[in-house]
Amino acid sequence: MEFNIELAWRLLPSLLKGAGVTLSVLVPCLVLGMIISIPIALARLSTNVAIAGMAWFFSMFFRGVPALVVLYMIYNGFATVGFIRDTVLWNFFSEAYYCAVVGFTLNHAGFLVELLRGAFQAVPAGLLDAARSVGLPRYLVFFKITLPLAIRYGLSAYMNEVVLFVKGTAALGAITMLDLLAVANTAVST
Repeated sequence: MEFNIELAWRLLPSLLKGAGVTLSVLVPCLVLGMIISIPIALARLSTNVAIAGMAWFFSMFFRGVPALVVLYMIYNGFATVGFIRDTVLWNFFSEAYYCAVVGFTLNHAGFLVELLRGAFQAVPAGLLDAARSVGLPRYLVFFKITLPLAIRYGLSAYMNEVVLFVKGTAALGAITMLDLLAVANTAVST
């Protein structure tokens, strides 16, 4: 087998278009997943059993169910729910792109909740006690000490999660989206 430069050049626009589709789903999912996961991670650390339990269930459900199954549940399952079909929500969930963004965001947020929970718990209690002893309010302790240190502690684990998430976007082809993997598979089969 040899490398065919002419074939590679001819397929380049299709591959770039597929990479664009992958990135157009990936970037909003990363941002929305982070926005959703911070309050849920804080709820996971709550001393209120009901709040912590709901956050635990969210995390365990979306970490335990494969992303492909979540995509199928949203893309194919919501079409069978009369409430969604008969309302304005159907305009949103009838598009594969929006179903992919919602499904991958929830899956990504499930993993980020546990990652952030661990990062928040890794912040040394002595630092927090010292900040409180000098009279800093709780919100300043959180935003000036806890959050920056948690981000620092969790950054390497987050990079690993992003790599796994990028690989997981290959499931886009299952809901009729031509992402990078689907375009490459079509090229190879041709």
